[in-house]
Amino acid sequence: MAIAISEEHRELARTTRAFLASHEARAANRALLEADQEPLPEFWTEFADLGLLGLHLPEEHGGGGAGLPELVVVVEELGRAVAPGPAVPTVVAAAVIAAAGTPAQQARFLPGLAAGGTVAALALGGPGTGNDLTLTGGVLSGGAGVVLGGGLASLFVLVVGDDAVVVPAGAAGLTVEVPPALDPSRRSARLTLRDVAVGADDVLTGAARRAEALARTLFAAEAVGGALEAVEVATAYAKVREQFGRPIGMFQAIKHHLANMLVAAELGTAAVWDAARAAGDGSPPAQFELAAATAATLAVAAFAANASLNIQVHGGIGYTWEHDAHLLQRRATTLESVLRPGAAAADVTRLGLAGVARVSTLQLPPEAEAARADVQAFARGVAALPAAEQRERLIATGYVQPHWPRPWGLAAPAGLQLVIDQEFQAAGVRRPAYGITGWVILTLVQHGTSDQIDRYVHRALAQEEIWCQLFSEPAAGSDAAGIRTKADRVEGGWLVNGQKVWTSGAQYCQRGFATVRTDPAAPKHAGVTMMIIDLTHPGVEVRPLRQVTGTAEFNEVFLTDVFVPDADVVGTPNEGWSVARATLGNERVSIGGGVSGGFEVANVFDLYRERGAHVPAAAERVGRHVAEGHALRLLNLRRAERAVVGGEPGPEGNITKLVLAERGQTVAALFLDFAGPEAAFAEGLGAAAGTSALAWRGMTIAGGTSEITRNQIAERILGLPRDPLLR
Repeated sequence: MAIAISEEHRELARTTRAFLASHEARAANRALLEADQEPLPEFWTEFADLGLLGLHLPEEHGGGGAGLPELVVVVEELGRAVAPGPAVPTVVAAAVIAAAGTPAQQARFLPGLAAGGTVAALALGGPGTGNDLTLTGGVLSGGAGVVLGGGLASLFVLVVGDDAVVVPAGAAGLTVEVPPALDPSRRSARLTLRDVAVGADDVLTGAARRAEALARTLFAAEAVGGALEAVEVATAYAKVREQFGRPIGMFQAIKHHLANMLVAAELGTAAVWDAARAAGDGSPPAQFELAAATAATLAVAAFAANASLNIQVHGGIGYTWEHDAHLLQRRATTLESVLRPGAAAADVTRLGLAGVARVSTLQLPPEAEAARADVQAFARGVAALPAAEQRERLIATGYVQPHWPRPWGLAAPAGLQLVIDQEFQAAGVRRPAYGITGWVILTLVQHGTSDQIDRYVHRALAQEEIWCQLFSEPAAGSDAAGIRTKADRVEGGWLVNGQKVWTSGAQYCQRGFATVRTDPAAPKHAGVTMMIIDLTHPGVEVRPLRQVTGTAEFNEVFLTDVFVPDADVVGTPNEGWSVARATLGNERVSIGGGVSGGFEVANVFDLYRERGAHVPAAAERVGRHVAEGHALRLLNLRRAERAVVGGEPGPEGNITKLVLAERGQTVAALFLDFAGPEAAFAEGLGAAAGTSALAWRGMTIAGGTSEITRNQIAERILGLPRDPLLR
């Protein structure tokens, strides 16, 4: 996908992409690989004239008056094109001056930056950057470390302690060295300063943290563009390159590489999108710093990994000088070296320890806000009812599942759903949690007869009956269509015989939603019928399956001559696969649709305080864990915003499901490291860590294995071909 969601932002992205393509920006990058000097790109002046260098700057200084949400859309396209030149370093430096400069400083520097007459770059500060600058008595001395893209800069913004200092390239005592570069299309500089005179009007007081956050956000946006470009070109190649008589994109190993690439890019995209919003939505400065650190943690690492995997998917041709894959890797490796995603992750931990948390919200459409007063009044009225009456009131009004069709729901659009969530939370009203029953009953509402709906829906919503899903079978695994349970026609209905397995909660359920084969001679996805099974029937035997944890959440279900009346057949006999797919779709939304981020280590910051000193790279690992959890919440927020603005569905559902499942394993490893040797004992922290290591493995299997989910991402989102044997 892309950072842009609204039509206005998508049009900005299209315009920028078309401009860079028409000026052959990628070819211009390649032309500099062996060049002695780096000139400004030939499109530099026109790019500035279009207002793209000053898009985020105040109008009174020649800018476009927009903000970072618009600028990151442009920068993403520069990243996709691997555009040569100092555009990103320049807009970063300009953003710092616009954010931290006095009116006089803004008037002095911003017009030239917006017009393209001034080329600028930023030198980050802090440990590990090589920046040891000191400013004493108006005299600046020391080294500025690596200045990313500073080879052509005529103006430098240098972080010094808590401040930043603006220094022209020609300042007395400043030495600018431009060594041979890994990325010759945007050459970095090494600055040495000896007694450089600095006036008070050259100092951006207190700008250091804001400067770092802006740099992280904008270079992360460039990284997102590169990461997504790597996905696109690798996917395109996998569709046409043939090996062993078939496109390599048909092989599962390639599909999984590409799915992992897309997942990493989408997490980074969500994080950059939020960081750009945090810069100007009135959030406290510390929240912007946290969002920016999260963006750098995820997006820069994603670009580095994707650029490498892009070469892997291309194979030998991708490793040649003539192929463009190494242009992406050069840019990614340079960004990773200077932006240091590990240091950004450590800052996520530092800010979390200080109690900083990012609160992300959406601006809802007017029609949703117009309903808020009524929703608020309703929520307060429900909250005032006795607990025993609240659920029935929610069912009677459709508020129990607002997104469902009427009369069981409100057919509420995305904006209204969000208003209901907000007002219910404020009033302390909690809707029932239905789990599997919810997605099964929604399918019944969508595909059942009026008689079935009358008999079953209210009872399920009132939680008088709990339902399970009887899909999986012993020989089928994740192949939901591999159905051997059969039903034979008898007078008034069907006799069902067979076995289901991995049925969650069947031991507590009264009814099950089952796929059965009613025409064995039909093709695999035909001859299937959906039926409602009465689990109290004497022919039903439920055997709990004890898991590695010692608990039993799944079951085997044996069906022996179970009679199902025609009135309990859902949909048309032999055409039940479409009903089954609807249920699987509801399941995917439910599993992947949570907003908590999933699998959180209980109070990870307290564990870090107590035990982090004994865990290798603990600050970086905790920070990445927290950053990923936030990005998961943002994926759901982006999905909601896309729905609110009427955009097309995005890839968030399957991606979230996969990340949640895989996250359990990485969190278990972190938890075990915190517990240390105590994990050998089934008590205290060791018991919790050991149990998590056992329990969370199941999440990469439940609801469809992670391998199947990767296949679905590759085939349904990236469009890779299926194996013909699996059709």
